[in-house]
Amino acid sequence: METDYKQLCWRLMNQYVGINTTDGHSYDGFITHVDNEYVTLAVPTNEMIEEMRGMPAQESTYRQFGFHPGFFPRRRFLQRRIPFPISSIFLLPFFI
Repeated sequence: METDYKQLCWRLMNQYVGINTTDGHSYDGFITHVDNEYVTLAVPTNEMIEEMRGMPAQESTYRQFGFHPGFFPRRRFLQRRIPFPISSIFLLPFFI
């Protein structure tokens, strides 16, 4: 059964998925790596957007956060390693 989830994770590489673990935790993100013990997700975060709220747009922040006037800041992703076994995995829609 565990091998089936590993193979499914390999087939869903670079896709946005939801994962439930056997200990009851839930995660969502893009599958970036799969090995014998873990699946690694790139989990989207609004950390950068939260930091920018209320701040005046300055030239130095454009380069640091990767945007220019009139454009929205890009999302950042945090790496999260999830140990096997997992109880379920499913595709999720992802909107920019």
